[in-house]
Amino acid sequence: MSRQDKDNNVYSSGADGGDELEFVSLLSSDRWKEYFRELSETFYIELSGYDQDGVELFLVNEHPFCQYCRSVQSSGIDCPNSCLGLLRSDEQKILKCQVGLTFFSFPVERSNEKAFIVGRTGFAAYEDLLDFLKIVRDNNLPELPVKAPFDFLEKDAVKDIANYIYLSIVRQLSNIEARYRVEERLMRMTSLFDSQAFGTLSKNQQLMYRYVIDAIEFVFGKSSACVMMLSEDEPVYKTMYSAGKNKSAISELVLDINNPALNKMRNNRAAVFIEDSAEVLTAGQSKEMGSVYFLPVFLGDEIDAVVVIFDRELSREDRKILNSFREYVQLNLENQGLRRAVAKNRKADEKLTYLSDVTKSIVSILDKERLFNTLLDKSLQLINAEQGSLMILDQETSELVVEARRSADDMVQEHMRFNKAEGISGMVLERGGALLVEDIEKDPRIRKANRPRYRTKSFLSVPIKIEDRLAGVLNLSDKIKGGVFNAEDLNLLESFINNVAIAIERSILYKQTEKLQKLSITDHLTGIYNRRYLNRRLSEEITRYNRYKHPFSFMMLDLDKFKEYNDTFGHIAGDNLLRNLASVMEKSLRTIDIAARFGGDEFVTIFPQTPKIDAIQISNRLKEKIDKALSEHNIEMPLSISVGLATFPDDASSIMELIEKTDQALYLAKKGGGNRVVYL
Repeated sequence: MSRQDKDNNVYSSGADGGDELEFVSLLSSDRWKEYFRELSETFYIELSGYDQDGVELFLVNEHPFCQYCRSVQSSGIDCPNSCLGLLRSDEQKILKCQVGLTFFSFPVERSNEKAFIVGRTGFAAYEDLLDFLKIVRDNNLPELPVKAPFDFLEKDAVKDIANYIYLSIVRQLSNIEARYRVEERLMRMTSLFDSQAFGTLSKNQQLMYRYVIDAIEFVFGKSSACVMMLSEDEPVYKTMYSAGKNKSAISELVLDINNPALNKMRNNRAAVFIEDSAEVLTAGQSKEMGSVYFLPVFLGDEIDAVVVIFDRELSREDRKILNSFREYVQLNLENQGLRRAVAKNRKADEKLTYLSDVTKSIVSILDKERLFNTLLDKSLQLINAEQGSLMILDQETSELVVEARRSADDMVQEHMRFNKAEGISGMVLERGGALLVEDIEKDPRIRKANRPRYRTKSFLSVPIKIEDRLAGVLNLSDKIKGGVFNAEDLNLLESFINNVAIAIERSILYKQTEKLQKLSITDHLTGIYNRRYLNRRLSEEITRYNRYKHPFSFMMLDLDKFKEYNDTFGHIAGDNLLRNLASVMEKSLRTIDIAARFGGDEFVTIFPQTPKIDAIQISNRLKEKIDKALSEHNIEMPLSISVGLATFPDDASSIMELIEKTDQALYLAKKGGGNRVVYL
């Protein structure tokens, strides 16, 4: 059974009249089905989900053997009933079904709802496949329509896949829960502000910040709070509006411009929470106060205002909402400033249009190298600069890696690495805020002699952020017509970087996915292809033969006396021997040949478009090279290899038969004393 399409609506009305996520509907939604499809295709398995009553929520990437079992009616194969009864467990299970297919099951829960995720991976061993074929024969069932190669995954590999999928799903559910709660409350706050309201309120900053306090009280309830702004007469921030039970006490609040809390806000460009207000307020000011939460609103690099909340326990979620609201207010203020600048300067309007067009052209790029080079080029064009570099933070090594550069010399090269705590880029990364420098030699933050490769002394350095995480730094220098960079350049560049941050994150994740896919088709010990990839390529070669009638050959080899070698020199030496053997194979074969590890000390090779007479010559040459390498590196114990060879379609009509015939040839080579090539 499966749920109706109406369950694609992942929200349902709760008892209190609010909107709550309905768990089973969420899992069966189109969006989650696509997510499960991506997981299943990564590991080449079937994934399905069931509610507590055994009702199917989704089924993706159906396994061919399971599809066959579901389609036949037989007392020998009772699918899916034979495995559904095993699913309802409170712990992860890895089991075999009635016909020997390996599957895993684990529960996922939310509130009082539970669902079961099931992954069907195929057979764990060749013997399981033979048992299944016996069931088919004994019950006179229809011929198997499955023509694809078979994967054999051991229990440990299945367990690793199950753990990975479980953790991925739990993380996604956790993110949805947290995001929904935050978004719902944030929406209540931001609903009070629209572009028209900001357009009116931003003309009177005091009125606008009073409105901000009202919005906070609307969501969080009454609090002692105030808004502080920089005084026009002296270097202090003063309260310009206060509210709550301690309204009078905080109405006279004053913070020196160099107050530690203000310095921390400037350095981190983030809110500051202090449990004891006495740390930052004078004795008279903190008399009636406990904790204090400072929420700065920036315009450029300067703090335009500070929203201060007293004596309020704020959870991590509360702080995240307040910080998001602050950024929303900040962004709208900056947009208002940009709109005013556009009204005064037609050129700025053209740049904003250019910014929008460039952003659209960049967000669709997946290739990392192309994306970073395009991003740097467009940034240079945006603010009319000549030189620049784009550096991305390697999270594993904590180093900044140069991913793109445009420079007058070769002092900085692509893929160079720098300590994230060093240099100007390290300073920007540490403080998390942009650096606009008019004169590098006079700026008190830098005070360094300008280097000869730069024409001007002005530069911009902007951090790249993905959500709250620092991901890299963009550095630009040398105005095309000379001169210095200004706040308008900085605003345009920051808006551009914020808009394309999602493209940067997607490119990084895409690269990680590519690595994961590569790992799934390579042997962890030798680095050459594994049996999973071999099966896929055998299927492709048969498809190619059916179309073009080009025969291909298949070779299988193993080491003579490998067990004796392992027993004598140990498993580490044995592993090194297998790595060396794989290396010799890769270097000795033609570029079109496919080498893979079949299991243990057995290796195989596909010779595409190669008839038997040619495959025999190639196999003999390969054996000579391997024998030579073995004799040079294993003087203590002479080693040799045995080789079996078969050709499609001369010797076999299917993948399974081809593997069996090649294995028979290898068996004859071993039985004949080893150290030889045998072909059928």
